[in-house]
Amino acid sequence: MQKKVLIRCDASKDIGLGHITRCLVLANHFRDEGYKVFFAIKDYGIAKEKLIEQKFDILLANEKEFDYFNWIKNIVEQKKINLFIGDIRDGFPIDLITYMKNKNILTIAIDEPSEYAKECALCFYPPHANIDESLYKGKVYKGLEYVILRPEFYKEFEKKKNNIPNILVMMGGTDTFNLTLPIIKQIDKNDKKFEISVILSDKHKDINQLNKFVETSKHQIKVYNEVKDMSSFLNKIDFAISLFGSVAYEYLIKNIPSIYIQHEKEISTTHNYFINNNYAIVNDMENINIDKLFILFFQLRFKCKIFELIKEVNNGN
Repeated sequence: MQKKVLIRCDASKDIGLGHITRCLVLANHFRDEGYKVFFAIKDYGIAKEKLIEQKFDILLANEKEFDYFNWIKNIVEQKKINLFIGDIRDGFPIDLITYMKNKNILTIAIDEPSEYAKECALCFYPPHANIDESLYKGKVYKGLEYVILRPEFYKEFEKKKNNIPNILVMMGGTDTFNLTLPIIKQIDKNDKKFEISVILSDKHKDINQLNKFVETSKHQIKVYNEVKDMSSFLNKIDFAISLFGSVAYEYLIKNIPSIYIQHEKEISTTHNYFINNNYAIVNDMENINIDKLFILFFQLRFKCKIFELIKEVNNGN
């Protein structure tokens, strides 16, 4: 009998694309292994667009009469779910995890600070996660090998040798805080010789101003509205400036030293792992230190072990 997987995640302009991107990696892996995969999401356009594009079944929440427990419970019962994956930070009810465990459903949390993760059978976290493992009832795994990247990132690659350093500026898939243009203007003041690659949607409110600025900049700037193959694209990048997020691990595996912009809504301790290992530095908007960025260097490779662990535990159920 075909096993069924339920994934609970969302994507929106405010949430960003990181959660759904890594969940799609999991979903494709399970589909390739013969599982039927369902996504339970709220009615956000970006999320639906991504899932429709990859032909996954979508189960939308009823926002007008939203009842979290019964929404998921009904899905579990109607679709006969065997495995649940949570990558959501919106108050997912702990009682739902208890309910699913009582039905012998394998429950998994991905990089979750939420309370429900403490009830899950398996929890996977990046190495910098600040959690108290003694509070978790299931197994907790921490490390780079429990970070989820798209399969192409784990392939062998050759970096392009640039005569002039190429700095990527990317403030997330949606640039919710409108940081791209101010950062470009800030680093353009630096007299060092470098080129700038920018990824910004052509629908972003600052795109026209950015295109005008490119014409007068003292550095060569190339603007990309969309990148189909990020893994290959990053092979030509020497350094990066971004908000901290899932892209940090893409930079790591591509050996790209980075500056992470300290945004007011972020917690600085999140970055400590990267700073302490000289993978990155953290700056605020007014003090972007290109000179310090240029002296960072590292070589690193890692592989994801999540799939084999889930398979091992799931086969034992």
